[in-house]
Amino acid sequence: MSSIVKVITGKCRMCYACIRNCPVKAIKVVNGQAEVVPELCIACGHCVQVCAQKAKQVESEIDKVNNYLENERVAACLAPSFVAEFHPAWPGQVVSALRRMGFAEVHEVAFGAHLVTREYLKYLQEVGDRQGLITTPCPAVVNLVEKFFPRLISQLVPIVSPAVALGRYLKKTRGPAFKVVFIGPCVAKKAESRDEEVAGAVDAVLTFAEFREMLRQRGIEITAQEDGEFDNPPPHFGRLYPIGGGLVRSAGILPDILESRVLVVEGREECLEFLRAVNEGKMVPQVADMLFCKGCINGPMAENEYSSFRRRRIVAEFARRGLEGAPEGAEEALEGLDLRREFRDRRVHLPRPSEADIRAIMAELGKMGPEDELNCGACGYPSCRDKAIAVYQGLAENEMCLPYLILQLQKSNLRLRQELKTVRGQFGRLVGKSPAMQEVYRLIEKVAPTDATVLILGESGTGKELVARAIHYRSLRSEAPFVSINCAALPENLLESELFGHARGAFTGAVSAKKGLFEEAHEGTLFLDEIGDISLSLQAKLLRVLQEGEFIRIGETRPRRVDVRVIAATNRDLEAAIKEGSFRPELFYRLNVITLWLPPLRERRDDIPLLARHFLEQACRRVGKDIKGFTAEAMDALIRADWPGNVRELENVIERAVILCEGNRIELADLPRDLRNRAAKAAGWAYTQGMTFREAVEAYEVQLLLKALEESRWVQARAAEILGLKRSTLNEMLKRYRLSPKTARRYSENRM
Repeated sequence: MSSIVKVITGKCRMCYACIRNCPVKAIKVVNGQAEVVPELCIACGHCVQVCAQKAKQVESEIDKVNNYLENERVAACLAPSFVAEFHPAWPGQVVSALRRMGFAEVHEVAFGAHLVTREYLKYLQEVGDRQGLITTPCPAVVNLVEKFFPRLISQLVPIVSPAVALGRYLKKTRGPAFKVVFIGPCVAKKAESRDEEVAGAVDAVLTFAEFREMLRQRGIEITAQEDGEFDNPPPHFGRLYPIGGGLVRSAGILPDILESRVLVVEGREECLEFLRAVNEGKMVPQVADMLFCKGCINGPMAENEYSSFRRRRIVAEFARRGLEGAPEGAEEALEGLDLRREFRDRRVHLPRPSEADIRAIMAELGKMGPEDELNCGACGYPSCRDKAIAVYQGLAENEMCLPYLILQLQKSNLRLRQELKTVRGQFGRLVGKSPAMQEVYRLIEKVAPTDATVLILGESGTGKELVARAIHYRSLRSEAPFVSINCAALPENLLESELFGHARGAFTGAVSAKKGLFEEAHEGTLFLDEIGDISLSLQAKLLRVLQEGEFIRIGETRPRRVDVRVIAATNRDLEAAIKEGSFRPELFYRLNVITLWLPPLRERRDDIPLLARHFLEQACRRVGKDIKGFTAEAMDALIRADWPGNVRELENVIERAVILCEGNRIELADLPRDLRNRAAKAAGWAYTQGMTFREAVEAYEVQLLLKALEESRWVQARAAEILGLKRSTLNEMLKRYRLSPKTARRYSENRM
């Protein structure tokens, strides 16, 4: 069974307003997305009204009606509430607009209501004083009884709705091939047209919104039309049907009977309350005139912003005009016209959980006793028990419970903090749980207790100094100094002085003797970062320290002994440097006792959320902000980015985002544009937030041009062929974007 109301995948944002407002809870949630359950749905349309995300969509029949208009004779049948919907346009202008659209005839469903009223009078005479009758012009009420109160089916008056009555009348008088299209504010009419008990009377149903869309497609303005005439006989009191109690008023039931035996029920809550009372034997009026939407003037697809009271007045005034002259055509139309129908039990037998099942589900949600049952309604269900029953029936998910979600988030946050604390405690400021980092931790554990020289390899920004510190602080030398120096930051003469120290007067400016870093690190650890950048002569002196454990200060001749553990690091390929002659092989072999490779951030993306949270907390403390976390889009961009600057770049990006962030979460727009675009390239699509339409188009054009030029090795004729462009067009675009082999990389980084 297909559903009249569809959910647009991905638009549902888990607010559960649809469940909260669905009178029969005919919506289930699967993986956080709402779905209408057609077997339970009564097609009232309230979920469409309350969905702020516009994720609910009524199935459109515009294409079907357009096909009818092109190939068939078609009648438009306007629901009586149309006069309020299109006010201040004249009713006759709506008629003329429909004729311009191609409808052969235009009828008021109010005439069908007049026929139904006459049939009701006949039926009431047949049943005499029978009690508990429920009127059936409202298909939502019929659906509600058939699916949820089947015991009351026998009390439904077996007469068709006005729309079906008019449809049968037109099929009888114009022929069965004549197409009938109902236009109104009712979603349930779409379901009714497919009901096998009345199918064939109405061929298609348009909501007022669909009707307006068809007018827009054709460029037709209702208020610009001449005043036209309906094709139906006068409807008399039939125009009162969209107002609560309209049926009994049109039937002319005497006031004393109205006061004592007839009950008007309108509104979804009122209808449910009444049917429950009747089902339980607490109330038995002779006739209950029921409308689900507080009258059809308040139907779910009504778009006019007038108040309910003004709509009621407009309809009443139009009905008053329809009373001029005696009613005609009803008796002739009723002759040989079948306006009766049957109803059937359409209830769905959902599994019922035992008390033990309910308690077990509640326990999963942390609700161990009545005091834990908050009955907050955030999930859309009136009570925690109702929600647990829905979970058992497959209609709901545990994650819909807001207190449960908050508790889970608190636990998750606490767990992450504990994990972060544990990781910090074990390995200093190193953060990460990925397999690659687990291997790093394993090697640190093994290497730290020894005095072996360690060579740390990895790209810039991967955290090589943090690893060196972790080795030191887990070693037997942890109480002694840890001294570090970046060998690439100083020229050769200054670097030698920094490492080995100098005597007073050793060179101009050496006004006093100075200890070198080897002496400062005595009995501790010396970390030599970017070891691959030191000169060959200095490499020889460093080799002596590693081999002999002694060095000579600049300006002295006597060697000094030290006990230092050396940890070196580089982002260069030292084996390639050996082949080039820029690095001494003997020093390499002396350093390469234990090699520890640090993976780039792009190869351990699983660590990015943990690192991002770590840097977020640090940055918030520095700038005095309280930012809770990241949006899903921002975190996705962080995870997808290529990170050429590795962890250092991530830290800088997070600090920048914290400074720019104006809310309580880092958003995608808070991240640098170049990072968003690098992430987009990895994801295969463009983050265009912050770009104008023209900028986004230009960015995409440049991407295509660069890709084709790279594939063709900058042979323009070949690139033009790949792109399907003329050579002259390609040349023009290259000039416009100033693309050349020299500028391509810069253009790609700065503009894309």
